[in-house]
Amino acid sequence: MDKLEVARRQLGTALQLYLDDKDSVSVQCLAAGGGEIAEHLAAKHRQRNFFPIAMETSTLSLAEMRTARNVYWNAFKHFTDCGGQDRDDERLLASFDDDSNELMLFVGWFDYMNAAESLPIEVQVFQIWVWAKRPDRLGKGHDSELYGDLFPAIGSMSRAEQKAALRSRIAWARGQAEVMQDVKTDPRPLDLGPV
Repeated sequence: MDKLEVARRQLGTALQLYLDDKDSVSVQCLAAGGGEIAEHLAAKHRQRNFFPIAMETSTLSLAEMRTARNVYWNAFKHFTDCGGQDRDDERLLASFDDDSNELMLFVGWFDYMNAAESLPIEVQVFQIWVWAKRPDRLGKGHDSELYGDLFPAIGSMSRAEQKAALRSRIAWARGQAEVMQDVKTDPRPLDLGPV
């Protein structure tokens, strides 16, 4: 096993839990851990990771972006602050919900994509789903119609309906032989099971 496999396992299990509407705290922690590894792997492979690209249109510094990305993860994994005092995370923890996992998953898989040769079909569909929900954030040169065609009226759906549409489109994509057989598609399940 290497670090790429560790990132794949953490991100894969996180996305599977997310798709199954399972423990959101575990999704956040697994996605954050795998995403942190993927960020460094992308840089090691001389690929741009998510943050430098995001900084092109943001006023936040790299440190501020990482802090924003890790705010819940730090609350989940640390009981004390850097001075050894109990952290006061009650209000922050009360604001956490399943929506908070979307960015962590997207960033982690984006960086993983830049370090790996292939992506699970679930990830490919998840990325399109995220863009379909946020066409205003697409950069120049991206055709927002493609995303809207795959997820029509996604913006007017409830959160539960949006996730149901995501699961439905994943099931459809699994049946697309040309995509599933493409070398850029990792055919393994998201949750790889025991080592």
